[in-house]
Amino acid sequence: MEKTKKEFTYDELLQKVEAQELLIKKLNDEKFAITNFEYFVKESPDLVCIADTNAYYKIVNDEFPKILGYSKEELLSRPFLEFIHPDDLDKTLEEVQNLTQNNPTVDFENRYIKKNGESICLQWRANLHTANNLIYAIARDVTEIRKTQEKLLSSEKSLNEAQKIAKIESWDFNLVTQELNWSNELYEIFEIENFPGDPQLYAKYLSCFVSEDAEDLNKNVYNTISNKVPYEMEHRIILKDQKTKWVFCTGVPIMDKNNNVVALKGVVQDITQKKQIDDTIKAKEKAEAANKAKSDFLANMSHEIRTPLNGIVGFTDLLLKTKFDNDQLEYLKTVNESANTLMEIINNILDFSKIESGKLELSTEEIDIIQLSNQIVNLFKYEANFKKIDLLLDIDPNVPKCIKGDSFRLKQILVNLLSNSMKFTFSGHIKLKVAQVEEDKTTSKIKFSVIDTGIGIKDYNQKKIFQSFVQADNTTTRKYGGTGLGLAISSQLLALKNSELELISAYGAGSEFFFTVAFEKIFCEKNDLSVKENLGSNMTSHLSNSLTNFKVLIAEDNKINMLLAKTLVRKIIKNCDLIEAANGYDAVVLAEENLPDLILMDIQMPIQNGYDATLEIRKSESTKHIPIIALTAGVLNGEKEKCMEHGMSDYITKPIIQNQLEKVLLKWLKN
Repeated sequence: MEKTKKEFTYDELLQKVEAQELLIKKLNDEKFAITNFEYFVKESPDLVCIADTNAYYKIVNDEFPKILGYSKEELLSRPFLEFIHPDDLDKTLEEVQNLTQNNPTVDFENRYIKKNGESICLQWRANLHTANNLIYAIARDVTEIRKTQEKLLSSEKSLNEAQKIAKIESWDFNLVTQELNWSNELYEIFEIENFPGDPQLYAKYLSCFVSEDAEDLNKNVYNTISNKVPYEMEHRIILKDQKTKWVFCTGVPIMDKNNNVVALKGVVQDITQKKQIDDTIKAKEKAEAANKAKSDFLANMSHEIRTPLNGIVGFTDLLLKTKFDNDQLEYLKTVNESANTLMEIINNILDFSKIESGKLELSTEEIDIIQLSNQIVNLFKYEANFKKIDLLLDIDPNVPKCIKGDSFRLKQILVNLLSNSMKFTFSGHIKLKVAQVEEDKTTSKIKFSVIDTGIGIKDYNQKKIFQSFVQADNTTTRKYGGTGLGLAISSQLLALKNSELELISAYGAGSEFFFTVAFEKIFCEKNDLSVKENLGSNMTSHLSNSLTNFKVLIAEDNKINMLLAKTLVRKIIKNCDLIEAANGYDAVVLAEENLPDLILMDIQMPIQNGYDATLEIRKSESTKHIPIIALTAGVLNGEKEKCMEHGMSDYITKPIIQNQLEKVLLKWLKN
């Protein structure tokens, strides 16, 4: 029998059509979803791939070649391990081996090497599908994020290091919970043990304050909370071992959305070292002020002492040239020698002060070393003959005749050394030895030695004698005199030339003081020394006699010094017309009225000083050309320059020596 076909009713057919339509729609939706997913994978900014467990990619989306620079064929034909940074291979293999369906990869990072050689950091999520044993993975390029993080970490590290170096630490205080939080280093500043959530921290913090500083802190905190303004304060803290530190604190208010202060935040800086430096600077400034006051005192003292000494030395020099009986002559010599000794002591003290304050500078001029050595030895010939000591000068033939240096200071050092030897030598000899120890085309290194057969110096005293105001022992000053400054000054003068004073001595057998200095060699004519000296004295005598009929204005407030100046000028200039002014104001008026040929101008005078008087004289057309010679008792560094800056023509220090005054008058009046 044939099977009969089932016939469907209209409603049944309608239901079947609807079911078919739903199935078709579902299939279309699935197809559309698959299409969209494929599009999403293809166009994803992340790297999407399927790989097998043998480390080969099966599928990669377009972002892979775009980011890594390799073609799809290159990526699919080589194990993906070849693209991974060598340093990350081990951890990548371990991650792949541990990958299971129940143990997916989450946020795993490794570095890939791009085709151009650059590194890129990828963050992975992956899972193993057990049905087909394939790995489905997606990666995101986090290179820039990691670079930014590294920069932030580096910045944070730098900030922390900077804060640590600057000793700046942070804190915050919650006003609602009364919770105080400190950075770790803040505990170190206050030397408080760090207990997490320590309820006694604020009390321990306040215990470091002295009472007045704690009151100031309370006032500052109250003002910050009440008026919503920051505060700053600097205060001491006292630690357990009574050690004191200084800290600088700041605090700022933190407001809620209703503008109420709910917390305070701030920083604390350890400024102990800064305080110590500030204290040191203040002490240095105080010492410098005291040193300046001392220098000013010495300058004034020098002026005040030199003013009467000017009269003593000057008039005794003049009296010694007149006729007296032997007793009177001996008395005058004693007065004159005493005055010159006092002047030498003053000069030593002033030199020491100038060196100590760094105000002494060496000058540079031509020095005839042979002439200078002979002049120095000649100063001690009389005393050597009196003590029956042989005084010798030994100059190496290789020593250059002329050098460049400060002749005054070189002479001062050698005179100090010879004077010392003369003081402590009673038999035998004293020798000044000058030898060249090294030379090149432009420079000669010369060794100066003063060798004696005196009492010598004990070993334990040999370093001590170079100290200021110190002699070998307490009996030396009483027995031999002196200030104990000569060797100290000589040592410090040599230090300005990068040299030093050295000593070889045996107690009871004599001493050798020596030093070596490098000088610039210069050419000069080799004149016979004795002839040159004779020429000099004859020339002075001849020129002195040639000064006559000049008008000289002397401005000097001290009567004794005025008398001395007038006496000396009249001895040098025949028929001299002298005009006297007792102060600077009178000097200006008298210069304008009398138009002198030359003006001798004291510096420190009443009404108007010598500086201001000179400036006034230089303003007038009729007097601005007149030579003005400074007569000053001030000898500190810069005195001569100051005179020249105020328009003076030349400079003579007191006490006035006839020969010096004579040279200056000749220089300006003969022209």
